Amino acid sequence: MVGIVKKSTYWEQGSEFHWLSYKKVPLKRHPWSDDFVYGGSGRDLLRLLLKHGMTSCGWRRLWIPVYFCGDVTRAILETGIDVAVYPHGPLDKRNPLDQIDFSPRDVLLTVNYFGISKRVKYRREQRQKITVIEDHTHDPWSTWSYKSDADWCFASLRKVLPLPDGGVLWSPVNHPLPTALPATERRKKASLEKVAGMSVKSLYLQGYAMEKDTFRTLFISGERNIAAGPISGITDWSKDLLSTYPFDRWREKRRNNYNGLLQELNDLPWLSVVGGVKKEDSCPFSAVLVFDNPACRDYVNEKLISARIYPAILWPLEKPVTGSIPKRYIDLSRRILSIHCDMRYDRRDMIYVGKQIRKYGNEFLDVRL
Repeated sequence: MVGIVKKSTYWEQGSEFHWLSYKKVPLKRHPWSDDFVYGGSGRDLLRLLLKHGMTSCGWRRLWIPVYFCGDVTRAILETGIDVAVYPHGPLDKRNPLDQIDFSPRDVLLTVNYFGISKRVKYRREQRQKITVIEDHTHDPWSTWSYKSDADWCFASLRKVLPLPDGGVLWSPVNHPLPTALPATERRKKASLEKVAGMSVKSLYLQGYAMEKDTFRTLFISGERNIAAGPISGITDWSKDLLSTYPFDRWREKRRNNYNGLLQELNDLPWLSVVGGVKKEDSCPFSAVLVFDNPACRDYVNEKLISARIYPAILWPLEKPVTGSIPKRYIDLSRRILSIHCDMRYDRRDMIYVGKQIRKYGNEFLDVRL
């Protein structure tokens, strides 16, 4: 939305993707090279992989980090594999595997949190026991992703691209892949709901006489149907779109937008921004803000929404899906806010958003005092 007028009735920032115009510049090489499986979503592919591993390799238990998406955890539980939780989150510095006693046929899931994490380090005896799966959803094209030596990697591509459905699964060490599945009829319908929602939102942002509730209803229904039903493959239209996207250009724009917002917020005593990445080998998924207390987060979030800026919370942990969650992770989830900084926006948009965050945060402090 380059050159957008900030006072426009139709301007907004965040939430679901709309259709974008772009110059087709396909990427020469993805981390998944020539041997991979596309699926309807990251959750579909993780379920597909776990069922494949349980059947073909005798996998018994999956270790997942305590700071993790509840919707993905629910999808994991549907496979019937035993789930264990290990203490790890996006701000942790120490090695989370030091105190884990792995057993043969254990599987470890690690996450590149917000696209800026460092890979987990294993002791040799640990690595010999376990299978490793890496979730690269937040930056599928990181240096870590290209150089991964994990047994398996997956990414939900629809989370970082204007794509109605789609994810990818691959094995950096060339394990045999599970058989790709066709898109189910329910998933095709869900994807088309997302296509319609993206189209209506695009028209709305251009000032056409479209009601906001129209595309919001389509998005909600599409997401509900994507999260339900049996494992699905990717739709043909989403697969075709993936062959045209300017991945490098969009990734660089995301990084630049992140850094623009970071500069606007770097001197606030009540707020910190996770990361601070400027290197080309990493690209933040979003600008992840950590407030000094939950009340300030909630106040700023509410005010941003009223200003048509729609953050996300990655992830709410108050109601754990499995196991107990240490208080420090629940506290972090109550203070965190994710600001979109993807290719839809330019530096002026991010500066504007940063000024709103600054204004509302200071406003909260004035009210509290």
